Amino acid sequence: MLAKNKVRLWLRRIHRDAGYFVVGITLVYALSGFFLHHKMGVKTTEETVQLSPDLTSDALKNAWASAASEKAITYLEERSEQIVFYFPGGMGDYQKATGTTNYETYKDRPLVLFMSQLHENQVKGWGFIADIYAGVLVFLALSGLFMVPGKNGFMRRGVWWFVAGIALVVVFAFL
Repeated sequence: MLAKNKVRLWLRRIHRDAGYFVVGITLVYALSGFFLHHKMGVKTTEETVQLSPDLTSDALKNAWASAASEKAITYLEERSEQIVFYFPGGMGDYQKATGTTNYETYKDRPLVLFMSQLHENQVKGWGFIADIYAGVLVFLALSGLFMVPGKNGFMRRGVWWFVAGIALVVVFAFL
Protein backbone atom coordinates (compact mmCIF):
# COMPACT_ATOMS: atom_id res chain seq x y z
CA MET A 1 0.00 0.00 0.00
CA LEU A 2 2.82 2.39 0.89
CA ALA A 3 4.67 1.71 -2.38
CA LYS A 4 1.48 2.33 -4.36
CA ASN A 5 1.03 5.73 -2.68
CA LYS A 6 4.66 6.66 -3.41
CA VAL A 7 4.18 5.82 -7.09
CA ARG A 8 0.96 7.82 -7.19
CA LEU A 9 2.66 10.79 -5.48
CA TRP A 10 5.63 10.55 -7.87
CA LEU A 11 3.26 10.41 -10.85
CA ARG A 12 1.36 13.47 -9.61
CA ARG A 13 4.58 15.46 -9.20
CA ILE A 14 5.78 14.55 -12.70
CA HIS A 15 2.31 15.33 -14.09
CA ARG A 16 2.28 18.73 -12.33
CA ASP A 17 5.77 19.76 -13.47
CA ALA A 18 5.26 18.53 -17.03
CA GLY A 19 1.98 20.43 -17.07
CA TYR A 20 3.73 23.66 -16.10
CA PHE A 21 6.30 23.06 -18.83
CA VAL A 22 3.81 22.50 -21.63
CA VAL A 23 1.58 25.42 -20.64
CA GLY A 24 4.24 27.78 -22.02
CA ILE A 25 4.58 25.87 -25.27
CA THR A 26 0.81 25.48 -25.53
CA LEU A 27 0.24 29.24 -25.17
CA VAL A 28 2.77 29.96 -27.93
CA TYR A 29 1.24 27.24 -30.12
CA ALA A 30 -2.30 28.48 -29.49
CA LEU A 31 -1.41 32.12 -30.21
CA SER A 32 0.56 31.20 -33.31
CA GLY A 33 -2.39 29.15 -34.57
CA PHE A 34 -4.66 32.14 -34.04
CA PHE A 35 -2.21 34.47 -35.83
CA LEU A 36 -1.78 31.98 -38.65
CA HIS A 37 -5.52 31.42 -39.06
CA HIS A 38 -6.18 35.16 -39.19
CA LYS A 39 -3.12 35.86 -41.39
CA MET A 40 -1.64 38.29 -38.86
CA GLY A 41 2.02 37.49 -39.60
CA VAL A 42 2.11 40.08 -42.35
CA LYS A 43 0.92 43.68 -42.29
CA THR A 44 -0.81 44.55 -45.56
CA THR A 45 -1.07 48.10 -46.86
CA GLU A 46 -3.44 48.78 -49.77
CA GLU A 47 -3.05 51.78 -52.05
CA THR A 48 -4.28 53.08 -55.39
CA VAL A 49 -2.54 55.13 -58.08
CA GLN A 50 -3.97 56.46 -61.28
CA LEU A 51 -2.02 55.64 -64.43
CA SER A 52 -2.86 56.26 -68.08
CA PRO A 53 -5.43 53.86 -69.55
CA ASP A 54 -4.60 51.24 -72.21
CA LEU A 55 -0.92 50.77 -71.34
CA THR A 56 1.05 47.85 -72.71
CA SER A 57 3.00 45.62 -70.34
CA ASP A 58 6.27 47.46 -70.99
CA ALA A 59 4.60 50.86 -70.68
CA LEU A 60 3.05 49.74 -67.38
CA LYS A 61 6.48 48.83 -66.03
CA ASN A 62 7.80 52.32 -66.90
CA ALA A 63 4.72 54.15 -65.60
CA TRP A 64 4.81 52.11 -62.39
CA ALA A 65 8.48 52.92 -61.80
CA SER A 66 7.84 56.67 -62.04
CA ALA A 67 4.35 57.00 -60.53
CA ALA A 68 4.37 54.62 -57.61
CA SER A 69 8.08 54.93 -56.73
CA GLU A 70 7.92 51.32 -55.61
CA LYS A 71 10.20 48.44 -56.38
CA ALA A 72 10.36 47.34 -59.99
CA ILE A 73 7.80 44.90 -61.35
CA THR A 74 9.33 41.44 -61.46
CA TYR A 75 6.47 39.50 -63.05
CA LEU A 76 3.19 40.32 -64.70
CA GLU A 77 0.25 38.46 -66.11
CA GLU A 78 -1.79 40.08 -68.84
CA ARG A 79 -5.50 39.35 -68.78
CA SER A 80 -8.37 40.62 -70.94
CA GLU A 81 -9.33 43.63 -68.81
CA GLN A 82 -6.39 43.95 -66.44
CA ILE A 83 -2.73 43.27 -65.86
CA VAL A 84 -1.81 41.61 -62.60
CA PHE A 85 1.75 42.34 -61.52
CA TYR A 86 4.14 41.41 -58.74
CA PHE A 87 7.04 43.27 -57.20
CA PRO A 88 9.26 42.46 -54.21
CA GLY A 89 7.02 42.73 -51.16
CA GLY A 90 3.70 43.12 -52.93
CA MET A 91 1.36 42.77 -55.87
CA GLY A 92 -1.16 44.84 -57.79
CA ASP A 93 -3.62 45.00 -60.64
CA TYR A 94 -3.86 47.57 -63.39
CA GLN A 95 -7.29 48.10 -64.97
CA LYS A 96 -6.67 48.66 -68.68
CA ALA A 97 -9.86 50.63 -69.38
CA THR A 98 -9.51 53.18 -66.56
CA GLY A 99 -5.82 53.11 -65.62
CA THR A 100 -6.73 52.56 -61.97
CA THR A 101 -3.98 50.58 -60.30
CA ASN A 102 -4.63 48.97 -56.96
CA TYR A 103 -1.69 47.44 -55.16
CA GLU A 104 -0.79 46.08 -51.78
CA THR A 105 2.53 45.85 -50.01
CA TYR A 106 3.40 43.33 -47.33
CA LYS A 107 5.58 43.86 -44.31
CA ASP A 108 6.47 40.96 -42.03
CA ARG A 109 5.79 41.13 -38.32
CA PRO A 110 8.90 39.26 -37.16
CA LEU A 111 7.71 37.78 -33.85
CA VAL A 112 4.30 36.76 -35.21
CA LEU A 113 5.91 35.38 -38.37
CA PHE A 114 8.40 33.36 -36.29
CA MET A 115 5.59 31.95 -34.14
CA SER A 116 3.65 31.00 -37.26
CA GLN A 117 6.72 29.26 -38.67
CA LEU A 118 7.01 27.30 -35.43
CA HIS A 119 3.34 26.37 -35.72
CA GLU A 120 3.90 25.04 -39.23
CA ASN A 121 7.16 23.30 -38.22
CA GLN A 122 9.26 25.41 -40.62
CA VAL A 123 12.03 26.29 -38.13
CA LYS A 124 15.11 24.07 -38.32
CA GLY A 125 15.32 21.73 -35.33
CA TRP A 126 11.81 22.46 -34.13
CA GLY A 127 10.56 19.03 -35.20
CA PHE A 128 12.56 17.45 -32.37
CA ILE A 129 11.04 19.85 -29.82
CA ALA A 130 7.57 19.26 -31.31
CA ASP A 131 8.01 15.49 -30.90
CA ILE A 132 9.01 15.93 -27.25
CA TYR A 133 6.04 18.24 -26.74
CA ALA A 134 3.70 15.67 -28.30
CA GLY A 135 5.14 12.95 -26.06
CA VAL A 136 4.66 15.06 -22.93
CA LEU A 137 1.08 15.83 -24.01
CA VAL A 138 0.39 12.10 -24.41
CA PHE A 139 1.83 11.49 -20.94
CA LEU A 140 -0.30 14.29 -19.45
CA ALA A 141 -3.42 13.01 -21.17
CA LEU A 142 -2.95 9.43 -20.02
CA SER A 143 -1.72 10.17 -16.50
CA GLY A 144 -4.46 12.77 -16.08
CA LEU A 145 -7.09 10.10 -16.66
CA PHE A 146 -6.23 8.55 -13.31
CA MET A 147 -5.54 11.63 -11.17
CA VAL A 148 -9.03 11.92 -9.72
CA PRO A 149 -10.33 8.84 -7.88
CA GLY A 150 -13.91 8.04 -6.88
CA LYS A 151 -17.22 9.19 -8.30
CA ASN A 152 -15.64 12.02 -10.32
CA GLY A 153 -12.87 9.78 -11.63
CA PHE A 154 -12.28 8.51 -15.11
CA MET A 155 -14.28 5.29 -14.92
CA ARG A 156 -17.45 7.00 -13.70
CA ARG A 157 -17.51 10.53 -15.04
CA GLY A 158 -14.37 11.04 -17.15
CA VAL A 159 -15.05 8.25 -19.62
CA TRP A 160 -18.03 10.18 -21.01
CA TRP A 161 -15.97 13.32 -21.59
CA PHE A 162 -13.22 11.16 -23.10
CA VAL A 163 -15.70 9.59 -25.55
CA ALA A 164 -17.20 13.03 -26.32
CA GLY A 165 -13.73 14.36 -27.22
CA ILE A 166 -13.08 11.49 -29.60
CA ALA A 167 -16.58 11.80 -31.07
CA LEU A 168 -16.02 15.50 -31.79
CA VAL A 169 -12.92 14.67 -33.85
CA VAL A 170 -14.73 11.86 -35.68
CA VAL A 171 -17.66 14.18 -36.54
CA PHE A 172 -15.29 16.78 -38.02
CA ALA A 173 -13.45 14.07 -39.95
CA PHE A 174 -16.66 13.33 -41.89
CA LEU A 175 -17.81 16.91 -42.51
